[in-house]
Amino acid sequence: MRPFPLKQLRLAWHDAGTYNKNIEEWPLRGGANGSLRFEIEIKHAANAGLVNALKLLQPIKDKYSGVTYEDLFQLASATAVEEAGGPKIPIKYGKVDVSEPEQCPEEGRLPE
Repeated sequence: MRPFPLKQLRLAWHDAGTYNKNIEEWPLRGGANGSLRFEIEIKHAANAGLVNALKLLQPIKDKYSGVTYEDLFQLASATAVEEAGGPKIPIKYGKVDVSEPEQCPEEGRLPE
């Protein structure tokens, strides 16, 4: 398995994995919202090395600016699964990104 699929799968999981069902207000509840693109969150200890996965996707985001980061993260993850020999995962597009670093979840929200 090539490293690209693993990085992209981990990127999507770490962005979505901060979801807290006990917090009602979006984006405070975290989850799949593209927040991982901000420096404050990409530097969380659990996200070590994910900046490289983000850098791989940035040229695509630059070319297709109308695509949200979250849709791009999830598309890359689903593609990674398929490239690794797994099933084709259907994606629903139209997720909304957070708009500023202050909306990022605090460090430590990923489950262990």
